[in-house]
Amino acid sequence: MSFDNIDDVEKFYKAYAYDGGFEVRVGSRNLSLDGQITNKRFLCSRNGFNKSKDNETDEPSKKKKKRVVKRCGCDAHIYVKLGADKKYYISSMVEEHNHALASPSKTPFLHSNRSVSQRAKNTLFTCHKASIGTSLAYRLLQVTDGGFNTIGCTKRDFQNYYPGLREKIKNADAQLFIAQLERKKEANSAFFYDFIVDEEGKLVYVFWADATSRKNYSHFGDLVSFDATYSTNQYGMKFTPFTGVNHHTQSVFFGAGFLLNEKIESYEWLFKTFLSAMGGKAPSLIVTDEDASMKVAIASIFPKTVHWLCMWHILEKVSEKVGHATSNQEEFWPLLNACVWGSENEDEFETRWNAFIAKYALERNEWMANRYAIRESWVPAYLKHIPLSGILRTTSRSESANSFFKRFIHRKLSLVEFWLRFDTALECQRQEELKEDHVSLHTTPQWITPWPMEKQGSILYTRNVFKRFQTEVIAARDRCSVVSITPFESIKMVFINDESKRDRVVRWCTTSIFGNCSCMLFETMGIPCRHIISVARGEKLHKLPEAYILKRFQKRCKRDHVYDEEGNLLDEKPIDVDELEKRKKIDTVRNKVEDLIQHAKSSKEGMDFLVSSVMNIEASLGSIIPNIVQTRQQEYEGFIGCQIPEKIEIHPPTNVRSKGGCKRIKKAKELPKPRKRKNVKQDPPAQ
Repeated sequence: MSFDNIDDVEKFYKAYAYDGGFEVRVGSRNLSLDGQITNKRFLCSRNGFNKSKDNETDEPSKKKKKRVVKRCGCDAHIYVKLGADKKYYISSMVEEHNHALASPSKTPFLHSNRSVSQRAKNTLFTCHKASIGTSLAYRLLQVTDGGFNTIGCTKRDFQNYYPGLREKIKNADAQLFIAQLERKKEANSAFFYDFIVDEEGKLVYVFWADATSRKNYSHFGDLVSFDATYSTNQYGMKFTPFTGVNHHTQSVFFGAGFLLNEKIESYEWLFKTFLSAMGGKAPSLIVTDEDASMKVAIASIFPKTVHWLCMWHILEKVSEKVGHATSNQEEFWPLLNACVWGSENEDEFETRWNAFIAKYALERNEWMANRYAIRESWVPAYLKHIPLSGILRTTSRSESANSFFKRFIHRKLSLVEFWLRFDTALECQRQEELKEDHVSLHTTPQWITPWPMEKQGSILYTRNVFKRFQTEVIAARDRCSVVSITPFESIKMVFINDESKRDRVVRWCTTSIFGNCSCMLFETMGIPCRHIISVARGEKLHKLPEAYILKRFQKRCKRDHVYDEEGNLLDEKPIDVDELEKRKKIDTVRNKVEDLIQHAKSSKEGMDFLVSSVMNIEASLGSIIPNIVQTRQQEYEGFIGCQIPEKIEIHPPTNVRSKGGCKRIKKAKELPKPRKRKNVKQDPPAQ
């Protein structure tokens, strides 16, 4: 046999060895004066014998890894020489082995024939972007490739390949993360980011918000939920997302940052940077958990913003603070919930609170006394004067957003890995908004009443908001009745019974054609209540006044162009035309090849023809574009989207310790239950 180059010789003998059931080891070679290989030997991997280390002494205190002996003096090999025609010829060959050969079912475990294929690498990288781990990615390959024998590598090979990325970027992680943000900035000038490093060049703070996030804030930034209770990287830095509520009542992302610690100056830097990114526009209401540093920073940077504490966090601590014997009493939670959630004004809350405290003898409970002292910052009855405060009553928005992001991120990630997964997560969240946009714009909800107001709402409101509005329309038709009307010049006081425990009063102005209801649903939730709808119909209005249809809940609320202070359009720029065309072609080729496989797999002749055709394509493509083998580093750089720098100027943080170690102590019901121990018969103690 003759071969054009030495690589072809190696490929041939390894393929032969795979079918034969043994591994190949590269032997000695000789070079000519010009550096060309003149001869080379390829051996069975069990050629020769393991060297014995006689000088080593057994020390019981040292643990040694037990190694197996593989070499047994097998002489099987081929020896090739370079001929006058510059081709390689097999000069000698020994075929016989002095050991057992691997059966076909065991050949996938032969080391010299194993390699992580390009397809396997692509699958691995793609799965990691989607937060699918290495083990599941390998199982996916096993299913799609028709078994473990066809993957070309073992699970351990697969697991050993990816950690090389973390090792490669270990010292450059922070700089690569900032490089990713800069790459976004270059692609779209409306992308905003900022960061701070300490005197040693270590990353301390970083914040980012893309064009879509900044545009969303311009529409929905009146209400913000902020949470800093999650560590999502291997450095323990705090992930701090800003979230809000969009026109579909979905959580919407405004921006996020990483903080090295939870000191006042850290939060002040973050809030200042956030304000700068959003054109200096502060939210009217921000909801957070109970944190002293955060409270001081908000008062300093957002002096006109109402700071509301998360009710969920407060109520979750009640059982722990009052004692389980008290909180487990039958009427405890119904009475507390009625006090906190059911009180419609301050006097009503205080009356119910005092009765509750007296009933359960909690007058000396310091924690409950402190909660009462700060009642104006967490009880809904004290915040009804804040527009739309009912939409964002707790940080459940942030909790749900974090639970969403937690499906894509975890504590062991590097910053670069976090970014790749975060980008995927954010794209998924925005896809859900696009889906709701499509449904709202291109479907018509079913009307329950013949009232023009209901039709008006179905045309203007998004689908989710219309469902809530329709509930009020139906209640106005079925439950509301006017008890009395008291006129005062241009004002009417309309008393309405809605089959609930209390009558409602609508103060209607006949001049401005606008009214307010004592239930304050419109003020707190932004949707006209059943009582206002009843009065409007009594005034012979076929449609609601425009003031009742808030723009933030309309289908087309985001159609207007928004610009930042530098004149950049706050919108995601479309993908480059050439890049988009390339993606379409790649998808076309993948889908077409898959279709051809499905078409041909039932026929041997069909599969033979398909394989030969693909091989011909590979040969023809090789004459157009030379096949360049990438290094491991180039493969990693292709995955993360930028080059790994040799000179590092921004270093990852070390020895991170956030204040208190952990902000929120988990309660007993949140902790994992102890595993039941098996009944193991133990020896009696020594006498």
